[in-house]
Amino acid sequence: MDAKEILNPKGWLIGLGILVILLASGNIAGSEEVAKTSWGEDNIKGNEAAYEEMWALHLIPLGIMAITTGLVVKGKALSQIAMAASGTIVVVIGGGMGFMTQRHDYGTSGGAATLIPLIVMLLVILLGVAGYMHKDDAEESGE
Repeated sequence: MDAKEILNPKGWLIGLGILVILLASGNIAGSEEVAKTSWGEDNIKGNEAAYEEMWALHLIPLGIMAITTGLVVKGKALSQIAMAASGTIVVVIGGGMGFMTQRHDYGTSGGAATLIPLIVMLLVILLGVAGYMHKDDAEESGE
């Protein structure tokens, strides 16, 4: 099995969509603990768990869109969407959220709160690489 076969945009979009839904659902279920870890236990004022729930809830449609895209879109368009989605997520969420979390001293305690987003961002970058690797394939590449 070669890298191009492993980095198939269809599988990566579906897989990342499922991962995002699972992680977001976990954050909804454990929003109070996420808030304590992210904001610091001595910095909880009452609304932080709600913020964590709402942020996670906003991610679920992105997971659903990724799965739907992987299932419905084919060929060159699938590769283009994989590249565009990856680039957008890296710049907006990776760059913007990275900047804002540091600016507001959010989630800087290390551990899983730091490691999981970095792993997910690496997977998103690999999605973009998958799209690039398949950008010149025939229409059946999205199968």
